[in-house]
Amino acid sequence: MSRFMDARGRFFGKVNVVDVIVLLVIVAVVAFAVVRTTGDSSTTIPVTVTYYVEEQRQVTVNALVEALQAKGTVRDDGGTVLGKLVSVEPTPTREQVPTANGELRDDPSPIYSDITIVVQGQGRMSGSTVRIGSVQVRVGKKVTLIGTGFEVQTIITGKKTG
Repeated sequence: MSRFMDARGRFFGKVNVVDVIVLLVIVAVVAFAVVRTTGDSSTTIPVTVTYYVEEQRQVTVNALVEALQAKGTVRDDGGTVLGKLVSVEPTPTREQVPTANGELRDDPSPIYSDITIVVQGQGRMSGSTVRIGSVQVRVGKKVTLIGTGFEVQTIITGKKTG
């Protein structure tokens, strides 16, 4: 055949071709694992995130406010700590009510409240994406917040990095 490979498929008469391929695959898998676990190019930055909860009954508002103020931390539905509570502010939901002359008037709802929750956490910036745990912090993203005695769907309405 050639000087490098003999008739039995061995390099220099000593090493089998299949053994070389298996060895290269193992080295590639180990190198990939090392890069994935240690090659994180993200940086940790402080992130302030504003969550908005719409149209909640007073029972939910009370449970949410009490739990957040008592614990001071905010978690998502996966159990990831999103950060420390900066503020929680319930406001009556605004609804349009018809008047006697047929016009619409914007009044506070006697039943529902909206809640603004501001949280300070540590995010990882990788490229242009900021993440807290597994949650991508993007305005408009829906996030489920869970705590003792409450579970609410929120929307991220603001983020501030740095």
